[in-house]
Amino acid sequence: MPFVSHPLLKPETVEEREYQKNILTTVLNKNTLCVLPTGTGKTAIAILLAAERLKQFNDSRALIMAPTRPLCAQHQKAFQNAFNLPEEDIVLITGKIKPDARSRLYKSARIIISTPQCIQHDIASGILDLSNYSVLVVDECHRSVKKYAYPAVAKRYIEDASNPRILGLTASPGSNEIIINEIRKNLFIEAVEIRTEADADVTPYVKQIETEWIKVELPLQMKNAQDALKGVLRDTLEALKKYNLHIRSKKDVLVAQKRIQQELKADHNPACYYILAQLATVLKVWHALELLETQSVAATRLYFIKLSEDNTRSAKRLLANPGVARAIQIVEKLYEEGAEHPKMRALAETVSKLLANNSKLKIIVFSHYRDNIERIKKVLKRVEGCRPAILIGQAGSKGMSQKEQIDVIRDYNVDVYNCLIGSPVSEEGLHVPSADVAIFYEPVPSEIRMIQRRGRVGRTKVGKIIFLLTKGTRDEAYYFIARRKEATMKEILKHMQEENTLEKFL
Repeated sequence: MPFVSHPLLKPETVEEREYQKNILTTVLNKNTLCVLPTGTGKTAIAILLAAERLKQFNDSRALIMAPTRPLCAQHQKAFQNAFNLPEEDIVLITGKIKPDARSRLYKSARIIISTPQCIQHDIASGILDLSNYSVLVVDECHRSVKKYAYPAVAKRYIEDASNPRILGLTASPGSNEIIINEIRKNLFIEAVEIRTEADADVTPYVKQIETEWIKVELPLQMKNAQDALKGVLRDTLEALKKYNLHIRSKKDVLVAQKRIQQELKADHNPACYYILAQLATVLKVWHALELLETQSVAATRLYFIKLSEDNTRSAKRLLANPGVARAIQIVEKLYEEGAEHPKMRALAETVSKLLANNSKLKIIVFSHYRDNIERIKKVLKRVEGCRPAILIGQAGSKGMSQKEQIDVIRDYNVDVYNCLIGSPVSEEGLHVPSADVAIFYEPVPSEIRMIQRRGRVGRTKVGKIIFLLTKGTRDEAYYFIARRKEATMKEILKHMQEENTLEKFL
């Protein structure tokens, strides 16, 4: 295979790919949003851009930002492997390094890699001067919205740098054109480059991914609990319609809550308390339904236990509702009998078959809810040949520290574990090695998360994705919502790529 030849890069380290070369042509001339499928070499484009900018402005520096320290460490390793520079010229800066030492590193190193929060702090404190940085790479740039640190750093960079160039990298900026334009505006993006697995210049480098759907049906008793909760939800939504509130989604609830709270502050209308209580009921019942329909009996039961320990009026009122009480009774009985969501059996059988056919397979199971992840691990530990481990975020009393996360990933990489059960932290924020098979315990309605999950397989060899779907539930709806959003995103970005202009933002 051909490799890129460049005076600042080690020989035979960066493979020469047609689509990367085409994208680089744009990136060298304009601040660019680059959208590529996970595993197709976004980092390579950042390396090529940094090499060319450092060559063009030979006394300048490059700044690479990523959302988490593990991702930053991954970038440092990739840049050190590729660049023909002393390792001390490519540094990872974190808040654990004292300010005086950070100040010296900013002035001595050629390539700085850090989180945006650290960079924002050091700009504000005056120990980082961006005037001599000829390139700013923003990884996972779909975060460049609202009060996240990326926009603030980009603004100062454009203001202070003598020769600025910004590259935003992501697998998906989202399917909302307003948000995509916000990202573009916040990062001063002038051009968009998107490639999909179907593009002619990408296809030769994309490994085939097989997709399988395993559909299960709720047993009768779980359906009875579902019907009881749906009845409570239906009655509550009807009550809210009398106040001209038509709730169809969680977003509708949150918008309504905010508006009613503002009204309450303005005129202290007693009806507002009733409406807020009903909205809180909707959220709680929706959550219980989601756990029951898509997760497990154990996770649903645990949520009801947490509700019983909640001393708020809304929780007590909800538990007193006959429909909710009926659902709790059914779930408790199912738990005592050892009954479980049919997905659990389907998951265990699937993993068992996979490992029976190939004991060397690497599997990753994605599950949205932490309360369900422990249950999945217990079930999979009983599967012959399966060595499962959990990977969850740092938040909460049972969260994993960054060191614990990195240790689990390292052990997974060297086959201590062959099955990783990951919460959303395994989708983005940590460098999780490529798996042979990804199992979606539940679909997610986010195209960003769907793309990130999918990107965990098929990086270096043919991969497989398996969706577990409960018939007649939000599982099926979420799957099609994510697919529709992804198609919309690609359409929007392809159109923006054709325009490649920022005139309306200037």
